[in-house]
Amino acid sequence: MAGLPGFGAPAPGFDEPLEMLYACHGRIQDQIATLEKLVPHLARAGCDAPAQEAARAVLRYFDSAGAQHHQDEEQDLFPPLRRYAGERGRADVLAALDELARDHRAMEGVYAIIRARLAEVAEVRSPRLDIEQVAHFAWLYRRHIMREEAIAFGFAAEVLTPAERVDLGARMAARRGAGRK
Repeated sequence: MAGLPGFGAPAPGFDEPLEMLYACHGRIQDQIATLEKLVPHLARAGCDAPAQEAARAVLRYFDSAGAQHHQDEEQDLFPPLRRYAGERGRADVLAALDELARDHRAMEGVYAIIRARLAEVAEVRSPRLDIEQVAHFAWLYRRHIMREEAIAFGFAAEVLTPAERVDLGARMAARRGAGRK
């Protein structure tokens, strides 16, 4: 079915953890695009059913998969990358990993503000999102994703052994309560 129109390639599984992390970035980008479209929609149509559903979808994603993605990186991916970067004298990678972790805190802080507004939209209490907060959140994430893929994921592809990739996938699966495929 993958070759038929409307059917994409199957999503990577836990046996391909780096590919899963890349795929998650694609889903993050999709949710950010939804959030950006929601701002003018609310101004035009208020808290109608599509706005409520969009708000709920963004909340569901960032409250679950988005949070798990940051945990995957900070708890399971970054530690071995830090070890390898130290062993190889890659101060640039070490500095980038520190900055990427700080980015996570910044994005989480902005999301907490946006989250409160999204909850109000989902509950039909307020038809507003702050365009500047949404734009800042989108910019933070897009900049972060570019740097993370180029530096952290690129370095991971270079240094992680097959056994470390299996372990990374198993930890990601366990975080989600999923069995191995």
